[in-house]
Amino acid sequence: SVLAAANPINGRYDKSKSLKSNVAMTAPIMSRFDLFFVILDECNEVPDYNIATHITNVHRLRDEALKPDYTTAEIQRYIKFARTLRPQITPAAEKVLVAQYQRLRQNDASGTKSSYRITVRQLESMVRLSEALARLYCDDEIKPQYVMEACRFLQRSILRVENDDVELD
Repeated sequence: SVLAAANPINGRYDKSKSLKSNVAMTAPIMSRFDLFFVILDECNEVPDYNIATHITNVHRLRDEALKPDYTTAEIQRYIKFARTLRPQITPAAEKVLVAQYQRLRQNDASGTKSSYRITVRQLESMVRLSEALARLYCDDEIKPQYVMEACRFLQRSILRVENDDVELD
């Protein structure tokens, strides 16, 4: 797994440009990643206050400021177990994968705006994401609901940023 971050050209994301144009990344490099999510740093009084309060509390109170639901050891044990799973695609999940891939390709061909073209790489991404979701739920089968969630991740990832329907809570 690879997690990467990129800063936009000139320090600010330009919503009128594509992701590729904002980060000066070539299409062949971008095609190697399964998902892209843009996090915009917009001024907003309430979130800014909450972030500042959290960061100062972490520095002031140290460990007392953080109250995780699970210990680091528990999370490591869970991840170690999940990595041992090799979920298999069920026939029902295969049908959903094929149908969702066809739908994404049709939308791409009909001119739906996205940050990149829909190719077989996105089908492979849906398979990897579906496998990851099965592991998350400690399931040895990839079920249709995992495929649908993987497709939803992929669709949200390929939306252009100027669309207002991507909201962070």
